[in-house]
Amino acid sequence: MSDTPQIVVGTAGHIDHGKSRLVLVLTGIDPDRLPEEKARGMTIDLGFAHSRIEECDIWFVDVPGHERFIRNMVAGATGVDVALLVVAADDSVMPQTREHAEVLSLLGVDRCVVALTKMDLVDDEWGDAVEEEVIELLDSLRIEAVRVVRTSAETGRGVDELRDVLAELARVRKGATDGAYQWFRLPIDRAFNIAGRGTVVTGSLAHGSVRVDDELELWPAGRRVRVRDLQTHYEGAEAVAGRMRLAVNLAGVSLDEVGRGCELATPGYLEATRRMDVWVASVRMPGKILRKNIRLRLHAATSEVLAELRLREAPSGLVVREQFGQLFLNEPIVVTWGQRFILRDESGSRTLGGGRVLRPVARPWTGKRPAHLEGLQALLDRGVKQRLEEVIRANEWRPCDDKLLATRAGLPRAERVAARCRQLDEEGRIETLMVASTPVYIHTSHLVGIAENAGRRLKEHLVANPRLPGVPRREWPAWMPRACPPKLQPALAEWLIANEKVAIADGYVVPLGHAGAMSPDDQRLFEAILAELEAARFQPPAVKNLDCVTSKNPKRVRELLNLAATRGKLVYISNDIWLHESRWTELVKLVTSAISERGSVTVADIRTLLDSSRKYVVPIVESLDAAGITKREGDDRVLGPKAKG
Repeated sequence: MSDTPQIVVGTAGHIDHGKSRLVLVLTGIDPDRLPEEKARGMTIDLGFAHSRIEECDIWFVDVPGHERFIRNMVAGATGVDVALLVVAADDSVMPQTREHAEVLSLLGVDRCVVALTKMDLVDDEWGDAVEEEVIELLDSLRIEAVRVVRTSAETGRGVDELRDVLAELARVRKGATDGAYQWFRLPIDRAFNIAGRGTVVTGSLAHGSVRVDDELELWPAGRRVRVRDLQTHYEGAEAVAGRMRLAVNLAGVSLDEVGRGCELATPGYLEATRRMDVWVASVRMPGKILRKNIRLRLHAATSEVLAELRLREAPSGLVVREQFGQLFLNEPIVVTWGQRFILRDESGSRTLGGGRVLRPVARPWTGKRPAHLEGLQALLDRGVKQRLEEVIRANEWRPCDDKLLATRAGLPRAERVAARCRQLDEEGRIETLMVASTPVYIHTSHLVGIAENAGRRLKEHLVANPRLPGVPRREWPAWMPRACPPKLQPALAEWLIANEKVAIADGYVVPLGHAGAMSPDDQRLFEAILAELEAARFQPPAVKNLDCVTSKNPKRVRELLNLAATRGKLVYISNDIWLHESRWTELVKLVTSAISERGSVTVADIRTLLDSSRKYVVPIVESLDAAGITKREGDDRVLGPKAKG
């Protein structure tokens, strides 16, 4: 990888104003590569050239000037570092001069270099008038002319000056670049086959680095591909980085799988979309009828797809400015937060406007779920932390890894997501749930609603079922909202417990402050059950044989038995055997005292101690073993680890 200053320059301007000829004079390379272009003397598709100027690598993307090929111009203008607006001095500003300049403005270009060509055909006074008209056009679009250079391909006038200007811009750009975006992204503008090598794609490298044998994703399909070879202006390379024109030889990819509009990227950062939230800087109505929904063509990077723009508000005039909207696409593409796009009419004959992507993957706005204005505003003009918070809020319960969070929120590196999320967590804006050691970020507003809903549902459930002790903890995850993915439900359930949104009582989940009051009838039955089991000592009757059981209340009795166990009033042994807690305490004292005196006891010894039968004593002894009060050694029982004294 080289530290040489490098820059991608894109031409713009009306047909026959000398764009290709100027590139040829600057580089010695004719960017018109198609036989038809050479035969007609007119640029049809994108052309490319390269020159080393003052130890700076300058790549040129030459675009067609004819109105019929404006789609190719848009594809070429996307991703350039410097726009070179070419205006013939003998023609001055023409229709495609204006349209190309408008496209540059919509793509976020706020500075450009102006080349006045064919100065050999006019005098300098005429050139002054043309320059004034060009500056007036650029001022109306808020584009600064960094330099106006008067040139002539015939005489060589101004060519060296233009080279110096471009080299200086390359050096300035290198000094201003912090290399923040480390992941690789290459919008593809050309694909072709090379005999013996297979499919090759080219494009202007947006950012990042790549090496031979790296694995990338080919979008919009999302297919994993391998880099076989790299080339920059006919020179092979093992690795490249920065802004340049790049050719990538892909292994195992056929030509019919890739073309203009596809993109290559580091795995994990991009996702295909057919619906996005956008900010429309401006858009003209394609006809005289004011429409809220407009059929048109979307140009994003090198992609061109039919789409429908749905404005948030009905237009009040033939030109709409600064409004939120949604784009519904006929085909999937890939975009990231903040990416600029161009809108043209459905036939592709007029530029209508453009804007910026706010939410690359969006839900449709409906009556029940309208546009979230506060969130859209945060994505439009707030800082990185606020944008990230909004992305997490809109994501609701869907887990999203750091790479996608970065591209949705406009963070240059996935590594910065975790640090920003820690800040948001500390500020109480989000909560971090751990799922299989992986953090999942949930906006606090969703959790507040869930906590309120969970408490309300629990109260309603226990009011309707007053004899239930609560929801068993093992069943609590199933109470999470349906929108919450199954793998996230246990973490959310535990978060509600850990953050005291609900309470735990003897292994049951209950609302905060739950008293568990019973009706008078249930209270009388509850006390009768306890009294009967206490009187039975160590030979408790089966539930169906309790004196208080009637044909109408067996379910109530069982619910009250469970409630009594939860409250510590009863101990469940097994096989429908319940002991009163006082009898259990007595039992433990008798057995542990006997073992302390004798060293060990048998089941027969315990049966004698309790004055009970084997039917009860065997499950009782097994319960003592399970509780750690006793420990089996052959046919004997000794003190277990939980025995006291």
